[in-house]
Amino acid sequence: MINGKLHYYTEPVEIEVYLKKIGKVRTIIKDLNIELIDVVPISEKSKAIFDSFKENNEPIDLMEVQNNFPELIKFIYESYYKNMDLFEKLSMHFKSGLTGSDDSWRLAIYFTELLLKYEPTVASSQYLGDFQTYNLNYLIIKLNELGEKFLLEDSTVAYLIKRRNLAYRDKPRDRQFEKLVELWEYNIKEKFY
Repeated sequence: MINGKLHYYTEPVEIEVYLKKIGKVRTIIKDLNIELIDVVPISEKSKAIFDSFKENNEPIDLMEVQNNFPELIKFIYESYYKNMDLFEKLSMHFKSGLTGSDDSWRLAIYFTELLLKYEPTVASSQYLGDFQTYNLNYLIIKLNELGEKFLLEDSTVAYLIKRRNLAYRDKPRDRQFEKLVELWEYNIKEKFY
């Protein structure tokens, strides 16, 4: 639940069904709706960063974090200097998306997926918080609102499933969700064999 509202990423899952009467196998597609789980800031500084971007309904732009929180420049640079060019490109896509370019949001989500692979860093685990997951959620919601079609990498889908399952660990089981996850995992394994 993000800002009091349920949001989802929808992953299509192929299911093969044997139709006994006609003796054929048909493939149907079911939607695996993965609830997006809100990111909780890790400290007062992290909360200030998250709140400043949430107030403007914007993704957390690392370039802007450095402008607005200059005391973090050293930590950000030490953690992200190898990928700073990617963060600069991501920042440009954020700015372009905020001015109305739907394509920029799609490009931004793919950059975010890539950069998420380099987390956690010292900066994110001690100062910033999980801003990459916040951005991933933000971008999924934005693309859903725009009616844009997009698919995430399998590793990102697995990450979203893991976050959802952790949030639901003390709640009653959702057998339909679990079955679709099981079929999705099976399909993923089949791709590589």
